[in-house]
Amino acid sequence: MLRINQQRSASGAKSYFEEGLAREDYYTQDAIVGHWGGKGAEQLGLAREVQRDAFLRLCDTRDPDTGRTLTARTLENRTVGYDMIWHVPKSVSLLYTLTRDERILRAFQSAVRETMQELEADVKTWVRQAGQNAERTTGNLVFAEFVHLTARPVNGVPDPHLHAHCFVFNTTFDSAEARWKAGQFREVVRDAPYFDAAFHARLSKGMADLGLTIERTKAGWEVVGIGKEILGKFSRRTAKIEELAREKGITDTEEKARLGAKTREKKGESQSLDALRAEWKGRLTEDERKAIKDVLTRKQNPSEARISVRGAVDHSLWHGFERSSVVEDRRLLATGLKRGYGSVLPEDAGGSSRGRGREHSPATGGVPKSGRSAGERLL
Repeated sequence: MLRINQQRSASGAKSYFEEGLAREDYYTQDAIVGHWGGKGAEQLGLAREVQRDAFLRLCDTRDPDTGRTLTARTLENRTVGYDMIWHVPKSVSLLYTLTRDERILRAFQSAVRETMQELEADVKTWVRQAGQNAERTTGNLVFAEFVHLTARPVNGVPDPHLHAHCFVFNTTFDSAEARWKAGQFREVVRDAPYFDAAFHARLSKGMADLGLTIERTKAGWEVVGIGKEILGKFSRRTAKIEELAREKGITDTEEKARLGAKTREKKGESQSLDALRAEWKGRLTEDERKAIKDVLTRKQNPSEARISVRGAVDHSLWHGFERSSVVEDRRLLATGLKRGYGSVLPEDAGGSSRGRGREHSPATGGVPKSGRSAGERLL
């Protein structure tokens, strides 16, 4: 699930950068350099690689080049930015960290960047001129992307966990007023479930395009060929949190997340990636190591037929209108994308839904009358 964490102070954002984002994960070799993203970053002339001084200046809403104040007002207690964290399924983490097949990393980064571009188009700012109290779409962001390969440690050793932090600064350029202003991210946060589904649709399709077979699971999807026993050996932190939750009688997902945050170990001393890979491979039997290697080399037989774009959209319409006569478009799209993991891209599902509203007919598989307008405007 996409996690969006709000950063409320400049000092906190700077510390987060120094101690977390820019740190070379839990290893000392093969660090993945952070990169700038967003149309706003281009407008500020930021180079591709994230520079420390530029990041720290932006925390103070200052121009990363000149150091001058970007926005008209800089409040002491303000939202500095939002850390958007994109996670991959455990099977994808294992495949990349144990085989170092760079095609997997490229597919992951592509899915992150394409989804961030889609999200960027929704960014707005407040309009307060001439007595107005409205919003205006700006469609530009300034963010720093950092890719990490490991999770928090358990007993001093981390498990593989491919994920990306996109730290989005709370600043956007309003071309109508020709100035930088604070962004309005309420709708972006509200639509996080859709953007998460869109990211996973792109990533799962990228994995399928590599010849891998995708299967949907209760929590999302995984790559076929890496069994639950293997995944369990690299889910020690999740297992630890679940055990603590059982002991405390906690069943709520959000409470479990808070429990995880309270009990996580501090980041330990860096280890070489080669040393970590040796430790990870040591947990596996010879047959399990061969099974992981074979996933990338043998032709897979899909456990189920790939769903069509039309099938994904129909499923989302039925799923939505079983519960409500008025369902937000992106809720419907998210449902359809999840149904079509490995086959359907966001642009496919959205485009195919135009003009799809039909009267309810069990014989023809139509949608209820109440779904007519929503189906027609699903993009």
